[in-house]
Amino acid sequence: MMKESESVPALRRAVKILDLVSTQDTPPNAAAIARLLDLPRSSAHGLVTVMAELGLLEATGGSGGGGFRLGSRLLDWAVQVSPRQDLLNAFHQLIGERPELGAYTVSLSTLEGEDVVYVASRANEKGFGIHYNVGLRLPAMYTATGMAQLGAMEGAALRKWLTLYPMSSWPAPPTTTGASAPVAVMDEIAGVRRRGYAVDDEQVQVGVWCFAAPVHDLAGNVVAGLGISQPKPKDTLKQAEAMGRLVVSIAQTLSGRLGYRGRWGGLGE
Repeated sequence: MMKESESVPALRRAVKILDLVSTQDTPPNAAAIARLLDLPRSSAHGLVTVMAELGLLEATGGSGGGGFRLGSRLLDWAVQVSPRQDLLNAFHQLIGERPELGAYTVSLSTLEGEDVVYVASRANEKGFGIHYNVGLRLPAMYTATGMAQLGAMEGAALRKWLTLYPMSSWPAPPTTTGASAPVAVMDEIAGVRRRGYAVDDEQVQVGVWCFAAPVHDLAGNVVAGLGISQPKPKDTLKQAEAMGRLVVSIAQTLSGRLGYRGRWGGLGE
């Protein structure tokens, strides 16, 4: 087995080989790869052989043993990366076009197991200190973006999720403020179908509330939750309705740019 101290340099060399192969008009063979990257020939030959076995490279054949081009396995990964990149590009373009969002921290998360993972965030213009770092994980059942995605699931999918992550196993909420009892959270998740959005009322951060709506792709799948956050004001009733309508509008527009043409529930009808 390759030791960690050996595997890291090998991984770096493999990436360099992929970069090199992608830029060559004529597929280089192992000897050319070794020469162009200043690698020992034995190391280069061993790496390209393994990379070809794994589908990262593909031998072209021909006289002299032929060379190597990028393998089909990279296309399998690209299929997964492309939709995520389309989502992020559309998100950043959209919030740049909507000046009324400057008053809010706008975030985008995806559902992974019992957590949401934040994949994009734009802080509010006034620097309220509300921000969701990319890569941040939070329990889905306590975040607006998580509840929005759960609430937009088909009934069978939600039941399956609850089987995998039953209420009895839920972690403690990040704060003791707001609705944190499992029954109250389930009511909020159910409310997404009625009104089109979910609310995190100080469940993640004291003094902050977040409104979120689901984002759908071309096939109608729920691919993310889009949220807008701000410090909770005194006049909550009037502000809540305005924020709910705004976040549904933004999520609808983002979904439309991903090709979604389906039916919306709640405020989106």
